[in-house]
Amino acid sequence: MYHIIVNKKSRSGRGEKLWPAIQAELEQREVTFLVYPTKYHGDARDTAARLTAEGVWKPEDVLLVIGGDGTANEAVDGICHASGVKFGYIPTGSGNDFAKGAGIPSDPLQALEAVLKGDEKEINLGTVVQNGKKRRFLVSTGIGFDAGICHEALASKIKNTLNRLHLGKLTYVMIALRQLFYLEPFTLDMKLENGENRHFEKVLFAVAMNLPYEGGGFRFCPEADETDDLLDVMVVSDLAKWKVSYLLPMALVGRHTGFREVYMDRCSSFSLQTDRAEPVHLDGESGGHQRKETVGMEKERLRLLGDWGKEGK
Repeated sequence: MYHIIVNKKSRSGRGEKLWPAIQAELEQREVTFLVYPTKYHGDARDTAARLTAEGVWKPEDVLLVIGGDGTANEAVDGICHASGVKFGYIPTGSGNDFAKGAGIPSDPLQALEAVLKGDEKEINLGTVVQNGKKRRFLVSTGIGFDAGICHEALASKIKNTLNRLHLGKLTYVMIALRQLFYLEPFTLDMKLENGENRHFEKVLFAVAMNLPYEGGGFRFCPEADETDDLLDVMVVSDLAKWKVSYLLPMALVGRHTGFREVYMDRCSSFSLQTDRAEPVHLDGESGGHQRKETVGMEKERLRLLGDWGKEGK
C-alpha cells in the first residue's frame, strides 16, 4: 500500500495541477494507494505520525510525499521510526533542494517512476534540539541571515507571484538583498562533539547541512553527503555587507569556501549559543528565534526510495 501525502498548494497550486497525471499513472499501473491531501500547516507531520504509529504501519507499505521541501520536512519529522519506513518523494515545490541534493528527478512522473522501481538508499536525518524538544531535518538547518530569509519567504506574497511566473527561486534573492539593509551581526559560541570550542564574532549566519543545496540551490556546503553520518558546517563571520552580494553568487556553484571569512567543518553534533535570539530554519521551515540549541544526527536512517543505479547515487 502506498500512503500518499499530497500538498496541492505547493508552488502556488502546482501540486494540484500535477496530481491528476500522477494519479492516472498510478491507476494505470494498478498501484494500490490512499491519498491524504494536506489541509493545514503541520498536517503532513500529523498524518505521517498517525500512519507510522507502532502497530499501525506495515513494513511493506510506502510513505510517498508530493510537495515542496517544507512538506517533506514535516512528513519526515512526523515519522515514528525512520528505519522502519520506506519513503518516496516527488518534488513539486519552488526550491526542491532535497530532490536536487539526493538525486531525485525534478520531473514528477520521472520521480514517480524512480519511486516505483523501489531501490533503497539509507540516508541520514539531522536533528535540532531546542528547549528539550527535538525536530528533524532532511537538508539543512541554519541560524541568522539565511534563516531570516526563510522566515520572510514563508509569509511573502512575492513568492506566490513569482511562482506563477515560474521564477520562484528569485524570491530568496530579492529577500536576501532587502535583508542586507537590516542585518546585524551576532556572536556565536560553538562546542563540537569532541569537546573543542569555537568562538565567532560578527557572525552573519551559520548552517549545518546534510545535503549540499539549500535556499533554492545555494551550495553552502558543497561536499555534504547524506550517507556519511556527518554534518557539514559553515559559519560566515566578519564579512562586510557589500561582500555578501559577491559571496552569494559564488555559493551557487560552491566556490565561496576559500573566503577567509568562511569557516568550514564536519562533525556529527555540536551545540551553539548566541548573544541574542536569532531566527532559525529547518529545511526552510521556521524554527523560531533561538539563543541555544543542539544540532546532531538521528540514530535511525531513513529508507529513501529511488532509481539509484540510474542516478549514480
